[in-house]
Amino acid sequence: MAGQFGFTCRLRICWPRHVPVDGLRRRLSAQNDKLSMILLLRPFFFLLLLVVAPTISAESRVASLNLCIDQVLLNWVAPQRIASVTWLSGDEHYRKAPLPEHVVLNRGRAEELLRLHPDLVLVGQYGAQRAAKRLRELGLRVVDIPDAYSLAQLVQQLDALQQALGDNSALAAQRRRLQQLLAESAVPGGASALILSANNITYGSGMLESQLLERAGFENLAARDGAGQLRRVSLEEVVAAQPDLLVLYGGDDEFALAHLAERHPVIRRYVDSGRVFTLPAELGFCPVLVAADVLQQLKEKRESLASKSSDRHQ
Repeated sequence: MAGQFGFTCRLRICWPRHVPVDGLRRRLSAQNDKLSMILLLRPFFFLLLLVVAPTISAESRVASLNLCIDQVLLNWVAPQRIASVTWLSGDEHYRKAPLPEHVVLNRGRAEELLRLHPDLVLVGQYGAQRAAKRLRELGLRVVDIPDAYSLAQLVQQLDALQQALGDNSALAAQRRRLQQLLAESAVPGGASALILSANNITYGSGMLESQLLERAGFENLAARDGAGQLRRVSLEEVVAAQPDLLVLYGGDDEFALAHLAERHPVIRRYVDSGRVFTLPAELGFCPVLVAADVLQQLKEKRESLASKSSDRHQ
């Protein structure tokens, strides 16, 4: 068996020279058959991967050009999906949710977002329209989210957010909760309330804040006096109106209460008797975050006042 330690190589396959040629041909034929089968089945393997692989949302990375939309993303969207929010959300006065380290703060300029390559850009109804137009021209998907100034518009805003962001359990839960509260029969007005902001501004019938009071069963005294939007009111007018509930809005809560109590002893009696309710600051710049909570809390406050009043008359 001369040359039994030598090797012959063809097509990158080597064998000892003493192997019979017919055996080699059978081996090569078997390998070619396996290779052909793999090539034939490769498209099916690819399709199988597509079926088994988890579905990834087309809008996997989202950027915002609106302060309220910032808060929606930070509170109700997975952090890894958030590419950018406005610079205002860097201030904790506007933001209660954590700000992930990777999220870029933008100042509403198109070139800032272009570098981030977001899959979706959300913009408010009025702000940052120039940047939104430019981003659309450059091929990015930009969706306008309507502002909300009433309870009905809040539901529409939640619908628009759900449609833009896709499946989102937090948004869906918030919408269901708000609709359930609105579906409940409005309680007949038996208690009165008056909103007083830190700069002595009250809110009339055309405002979301007034709608929340009315849906909770309070009569808004400013609306009864004919105020349709905002108007200034003095502390003397507040005392003369004698609302069952004094609703404070805006400014630092503790400072505002102390300052008001010092200016008028009647305000102190409101504070001491628990007939004060403070509206959250978010209601002023992103009501969709807190409207359902505020409505629920106002209903509970009215029930509490009614219970105390009943106890006094027994």
